[in-house]
Amino acid sequence: MSSIKIEKFIQATPSEVYWHFTSSTAYRNWMCDVATLQPHPGGHIYLCWPGEYYTSGEFIHLENNKFVSFTWLGRNEPRPTQVEVSLKKKKGGTLVKLTHRGIGKGKKWEAIGATYEKEWHNALENLASVLETGADLRITRRPMLGINLGEFNADVATQLCVPVEYGVRIVDTLDGMGAKVAGLKKDDVLVSLDGQELSPNLPLLSILATKHAGDVVEVSFYRGSEKKTVKMTLSGRSIPPIPTSGEALSKQIEPIYRKYEAEFDALLNNASEEECAHKPDPTEWSVNEVLAHLIQDEIGSQNYYSEIIDGHEPAYDDYGGNLQARIVGTTSVFATKGDLFRQLKANDAETLAMLAHLPEDFVAHKGRFWKLTFLADQNSYHLQTHLEQMRAAIESARKK
Repeated sequence: MSSIKIEKFIQATPSEVYWHFTSSTAYRNWMCDVATLQPHPGGHIYLCWPGEYYTSGEFIHLENNKFVSFTWLGRNEPRPTQVEVSLKKKKGGTLVKLTHRGIGKGKKWEAIGATYEKEWHNALENLASVLETGADLRITRRPMLGINLGEFNADVATQLCVPVEYGVRIVDTLDGMGAKVAGLKKDDVLVSLDGQELSPNLPLLSILATKHAGDVVEVSFYRGSEKKTVKMTLSGRSIPPIPTSGEALSKQIEPIYRKYEAEFDALLNNASEEECAHKPDPTEWSVNEVLAHLIQDEIGSQNYYSEIIDGHEPAYDDYGGNLQARIVGTTSVFATKGDLFRQLKANDAETLAMLAHLPEDFVAHKGRFWKLTFLADQNSYHLQTHLEQMRAAIESARKK
């Protein structure tokens, strides 16, 4: 049997590094997508990545701020191996020594060992980045197609004359980014990327997770009944400037809210109550229902921001859909376009006030504050998509 040994100096205290090896929330912020664990001898550790790889094991030994060891059994691996992490305080930071023991011999183990070494190097590089600068390299290096997505199901496929029932429907393409440069348009339906067919078991994000900005890939899509394939250069992700305080963050994102509030206000002022209540189709939202969704989404954002600030983020198997019963509940209480819009603005104001009063000790945690800043800055993509949806609903009402 053989071992992989990696050393990494990180400009952070041993206690900060130790927390990132013993907290499910922390693991998700630098290493994997899903994590659940009980950090005590005999306690479980389960980590999962996009695609089909996961590992499970149990903690063997923990010494506060100094040492962690646990077993590791990844999907389709022959038997458990063992990970040991020692932490030693050095001037200006912590020396991390990671050993992955028990790697067997033979071609299968050789491939497994090579993957371990590559991924541990990447993970520790990202841990250093998260702790030293806040930046999550999985995000800063993650490629983008430059599209806004819309609902796609069998009914939508029939309407668009697309002969498949699974794919990614484009609502809009972003200026200067890969999809628009490659010629993709509204209502094109992506079905494969880089030769890999999209499916519930292999969604778009899982394929993109294996790519980097600047990679050139083939994209296949349907435009109506015609299937097309083009080459596309994957775009880089825009990263917002990271402010130095919660108050500065609030001021930084306030223009996003004000811009779209003005757009919504102008749209609503030029539409009647009847037009705002009109559903273009039984499966599509009215303007009022879109406003209800945005109200609920802002509450959801506040809850998620609270979890990030508190350092206890729940793990989910998948993202839930939009619950129509909740939409109906909101539109029943806020019955007019004016009622809905006033509530939305109140929720926006509450979010901005919450961010302006972030605790100083939270802001000092660079990785968590970076994550919150990044998420808060992404809201414009979501708002733009629903603004177009509201405009389309009003146009539909006027064509009746």
